[in-house]
Order: sequence, then structure tokens, then C-alpha cells
Amino acid sequence: MTGREAEQAHDHGAWAMLGRRLAPYLDLAIGLAAAVLSVVSLLGTEVATIDARLEPADPLSVAATVVAGLSLVWRRRRPLASFGVFVTCCLVVTLTDHYVGLLSVLLLFSLYSLAAHSRRRNGVTGLVLILLIYLGLALQDVPDLGTSDLLQACALLLTAWALGDAIRSRRTQQSERLRIAEQEAATARELAARAVVEERLRIARELHDIVAHSMSLIAVQAGVGGHVIRSDVVAAERALEIIAETSRNALTQTRSMLGLLRADDADPAVAPLQSIDDLDDLVQGVRGAGIDVRLTVSGPVRTLDTAIELTAYRIVQESLTNVLKHSGATQAQVTVSYVHDGVDVEVADRGRGGSPAPADLGTVSGHGLVGLRERTRLLGGTLEYGAPDGVGFRVAAHLPSSMVVAS
Repeated sequence: MTGREAEQAHDHGAWAMLGRRLAPYLDLAIGLAAAVLSVVSLLGTEVATIDARLEPADPLSVAATVVAGLSLVWRRRRPLASFGVFVTCCLVVTLTDHYVGLLSVLLLFSLYSLAAHSRRRNGVTGLVLILLIYLGLALQDVPDLGTSDLLQACALLLTAWALGDAIRSRRTQQSERLRIAEQEAATARELAARAVVEERLRIARELHDIVAHSMSLIAVQAGVGGHVIRSDVVAAERALEIIAETSRNALTQTRSMLGLLRADDADPAVAPLQSIDDLDDLVQGVRGAGIDVRLTVSGPVRTLDTAIELTAYRIVQESLTNVLKHSGATQAQVTVSYVHDGVDVEVADRGRGGSPAPADLGTVSGHGLVGLRERTRLLGGTLEYGAPDGVGFRVAAHLPSSMVVAS
């Protein structure tokens, strides 16, 4: 928006606010002015020069004229009642053969107000009623209402009603657009809040995977170093080097993830987005902890969608972390198979094993496996884990991908 447009929008808003504040006083001023001017028109006009049949003003005609003018005070708050009172007072003045004067003009304004501020049915009813009244008065040959006056009055009444109805329709459309805009804004806020929650959950899963894997490696290497520190200095130094390297990597990744939480405009590219290509380094780190891990990659190797790549990496990472922490195994097999619709990932060991994992997610213990299943489900994949033979443990996942990026 340019500076000029912003200034115009501000001025429009200021005028709209001022109009809302002055609206009650404006209608009061209109009603008082209408009453005064109508009485002046009634009293100050030489009726004999208009139609000899017209009677001079009397208290009844003056009172009816005053009430008709004052009824316009409620033209927006009570449009139907205001219109009814106005028409009734006009009939009193006309049927007693008094000069209606300015009231015939203000009748157009009253009909416009009814059409603009009441329901459409009320506006149409008011228009038809007035046209019938004019026709009836013309048939009774009331003073100051000839054929030309009747036709002119009907045309003006139709114009006043059409203008008021157009204003009412526009106001209704604006209200509808405002309602839709408010609904869309509420939906956008809800989606934004949901996106924030989902992003926080994603970051929490990433932090869990980073910290759990790194701390497991550190714990294993610390145990190894403590055990051989006097008997094998070289092995102890190697364990300390692995601890230092693992700590640095974990710290770097953790800082990147926390940076996403602190900065609203953080670039997602700075996040640690590992892929299947990084599995060699992951496996090498676990080997340094004393687990003989074999990595096998089969099928037509290609670069998949970033979410698929990262999830495959996390599945292997979490599975190897569990091997380190729980299985007591000395060997593990990691298999990555590229298939036509995605990639299959399997991690198996021959450790202590356990009972097969139940299919119901609600009965699964351990946030790591729950997180893996949730990651896989969000991508439309499947994940199974357990010890079918009662020996060792196996994690197998299929990650479908309809998005394949050219390598």
C-alpha cells in the first residue's frame, strides 16, 4: 500500500468513525428540521393560489405535520414504525383538505429510509402501499393531486425505493463479505496456531533423536574409556576422541534446532536435515562404540523428498541407539532398499530381543519408537518393530514417496 493509499484509508476510517458517533444526533437534527420546515411550509403558503378547495392551516394539521417530521428521528432505528407514523400523518393532513406541502417531498425520504434500513419485504410493502394510497386519493379527487402529479409522484416513489433498496443490498453484501473475512481470519489463526504446535512437536522429536543417540554413544565410550584407561591408553584416547566429536556434533545440531525456536524468521535451511547419504557417518560412529554395524544399500539409488530422507535417517539412528542401550548385541544390520514407490529401511540385531511389539500405538512404551511411528504415519508409510522369533530386535519401515527430486 502506498503512502497516499494509506492516508486515504485512514481518512475513510476516521470519517466512518465520526459518522457512527454522530448518527443518533444526525437523525435527531433531520427530524427537527423536517418538522420545522414542514410547519413553515404549511403556514407560510397561500393555499388558495394552489387549489381553492384547500383549507387554511388549523391545530390538527399543524400537529400532524409536526409529528410526521419528528417521526424521521427513528428512520434508521425503527424504520417501519417511522414510515407508518409518517404516512398516517400525511393522510390526516390530506384527507382534511389541508396543504401537505413539504411532507410530499419528505415522504420520498421516509420511503428511502424504509427500503435502506429495513427488510426488503417491508420496503416493497411500503412502496405498494404508498402507490395504492396515491391512486385512491387521485380517484377521490383530493385537492392538489392531478393526473400529472400522480404520475410524477409514482415515478419519484419508485426512484426513492430503488435507491434505498440498492443501499440495503450493498450493505448486506458488505456485511456478508466482512463475516466471510472474519471467518477466514479465524481459520487462518487456527491453522497458524496448529502449524506452530506441529513445528514444535517436530523440533521436539528432532531434539530427542539427536540427544538420545549422542548421549548413548557418549555413555558407551565413557564406559569403555573408564575400563581401559590404565590397561590400554590408546583405546582410552580413542574413546575420548569419539566422546568429544559426538559432543560437538550434538551441540551443533542442538543449537541449530533451538535457533528455530528463538527466531521467527529463521531460515529452515540452517536446520540439521540429515539424509540417507549421512548414514555412513552414523554407522561409523556406532562402530566406534563397539557395535559391528553393516550397512547395505540396494536398488536404484536416487535423491528422495527431504522429509523421506530425514525420516529414514532418524529410523536408523533411533534403532541403533536402542541397540546400544538395550540389546547387548555386538552386531547389527542396516538395510536400505530403494523401491519404485519410495524406500524400505530395516535395522536388525541378534541381541537379547523381547516380545513382539503390539500393533496398538497406545500400548507402546518409549518415546523413541512412538516418535518413529508418528513420523512414518505422517508420511503415509508403515513401521513395524519387535522380536518375532524371540531373539534380537527388528525395525522395518516403508516410506512411500510421490515426490522424487532429480539427483
